[in-house]
Amino acid sequence: MYGFCALAFLISAPLVLGGCGGGSMPLTNGGGGNNGGGGNGGGANRSAKDKIVAAVQTGFSTYKTGKGSGRKRITRGEDPTPKVVYDDFYELWARHTPEENYTRLIEYFEDEACTKPAGESRYDKVYADNGGEFKATGFINVTAGPKAGTTGTSNVDLVYTPEFLYTFSFIQDIPGFASSSIIGRWDSTGGGYKTYSKDIEGNVTRYESTYKNDGTSRLVFTDENGLEFTLNFIADQSGTGTITGKDTTLLPASIVWDANGSGTITFKDGSTETFENFQFRKS
Repeated sequence: MYGFCALAFLISAPLVLGGCGGGSMPLTNGGGGNNGGGGNGGGANRSAKDKIVAAVQTGFSTYKTGKGSGRKRITRGEDPTPKVVYDDFYELWARHTPEENYTRLIEYFEDEACTKPAGESRYDKVYADNGGEFKATGFINVTAGPKAGTTGTSNVDLVYTPEFLYTFSFIQDIPGFASSSIIGRWDSTGGGYKTYSKDIEGNVTRYESTYKNDGTSRLVFTDENGLEFTLNFIADQSGTGTITGKDTTLLPASIVWDANGSGTITFKDGSTETFENFQFRKS
């Protein structure tokens, strides 16, 4: 699954590289707050407010795609003889065929002797002779072992002429464990991508973003605590948005920030919290 996982990592890189700015976000209204009672609003809502403000403080660092598997990376050797190694994530034996003509193939087996087939994964790349075009496809299908039923596909298509177009997708499902997807598209006017993940405990995280050449963008982000941010940015990275979640006493809340990252959260009950260094801005 080396080539397949490598492609997934390549595609998901923009989630980090195009993410938030750095720095901390100290609250500027202090412990007393505007409404008394130990902070804005005080009382029973204080704990819930703290969680919402903390999510704004930490930005994308709350983003998780599930629990780590502890899977060891399987690497390819230069020896032309197919390598047989144990994949401790799928708990299967994997036979790696050396890359040839931009194709990587891994066959899975239940036994080290490779007599009981358990699926395969394949990754193919195609480069155009001219024009700089690039295409890549991949798939995985596991038919035996603890993670039998695992399926996944990946597709990348890059075209420069007659008009620039870049599309990609990575979709994988491991029944009973996790599922995830990354889908994106860019052209000469802008673009965006969507990600979705669901871990073994049923926690869902999603991220959707769109960008335009004029510098404006829109972000929808759901963290593992169920808070959803819908944020609209203008070119100088100031903007407005909303925060929704399960707490119907405080949410939905509105949020506004300036080009320096200072802003205010206004909760459903009318109380407010101010902040600095908004963590969802671009770096």
